[in-house]
Amino acid sequence: MQQYPYPAYRQAPPRPVITEEYVRRCEQKKLRKQSNGLGFLILTYYSTLQIFAIVLVLFYRFTGIDVTGNHVAEYLLDIAASVFASLIPALVYLFASGFKLRDSFGKTHVRPMKLIPVLLIGMGLSMVANGAADMFIKNISLFGLENHAGSIQMDALSPFEIILSVIAIAVVPAFAEEFVFRGIVMGSLKKYGRAFAVVVSSIMFGAMHSNTTQIVFAFLLGLAFGFVDIVTDSILPSVIIHFINNFYATMMELLTKNNILDQYTTYTIYFAITALFCVGGILAFIYLIKTDKEMFRLTDKEKPLKPYAETLSLKDKYHAFFINAGMIISCSVFLLMTIANLLPVSE
Repeated sequence: MQQYPYPAYRQAPPRPVITEEYVRRCEQKKLRKQSNGLGFLILTYYSTLQIFAIVLVLFYRFTGIDVTGNHVAEYLLDIAASVFASLIPALVYLFASGFKLRDSFGKTHVRPMKLIPVLLIGMGLSMVANGAADMFIKNISLFGLENHAGSIQMDALSPFEIILSVIAIAVVPAFAEEFVFRGIVMGSLKKYGRAFAVVVSSIMFGAMHSNTTQIVFAFLLGLAFGFVDIVTDSILPSVIIHFINNFYATMMELLTKNNILDQYTTYTIYFAITALFCVGGILAFIYLIKTDKEMFRLTDKEKPLKPYAETLSLKDKYHAFFINAGMIISCSVFLLMTIANLLPVSE
């Protein structure tokens, strides 16, 4: 009798038991993967700024344009580098991740009765951050360290150069940096917790500046930017505050470097504006507290977390965000650049 070789019966492998621990690990893995992409996005943004600036300098030299001391060429270079560095990597990330461009901006309209108080609060917090950063910068010299990056060249400028400087320092960074850090980084992480998204986006915003003149200031400012964007569900407030803050710094530097006003008058204006924004921020906070007490609570009741994200503890979230290739490499680069900017420069 012919024997038919029937295949041996194989028992199907048992299905994994869906436990809370299994779900937690899956969600942590998803967050780590997303954070890895965000880390490379930030690194690419930073690297593109540096590389594009070098390419433009080489182009200027090839065409015979001397960038050294040429404020017009320098500001045009900064504008082009900022636009290119924020737009291209961001669009690539959005395409690869599936995160929607419209979700990066949030609401395109915020009621004036809400927007104006939020702007005052944001500017008040910016003034506080400015003071804290100034104290840090002045005290770091006690350790024999001095930052060699982040200075603004505002002396002996023509009216056209002043306009270009405002565009390069105040207008373009306000849109470019807010789009990347508050729009994409914070916006894509809000589903894991709004407070968590504000903090980690601020840490990376500060680290990316990679110099002690701006790291502390940018981190504190990032908290303020993230907070006002969260409570309004729009990046419009942070774009406006970022612009006003940079414009204010540019104008004060212009007055100081060009001796337009005497030192006493300049400092009087500085402290008057600082006090005005701080008082205005406090009054605006009191007004909003009375009109909407829930507004300043970064809970996720109105904006619930993504399914199963609540299984992650705060430690799980931070571990997943920072312990991945993208974040480790980008943070290492920023740390090395920060140290390099502190090293003495040989004359």
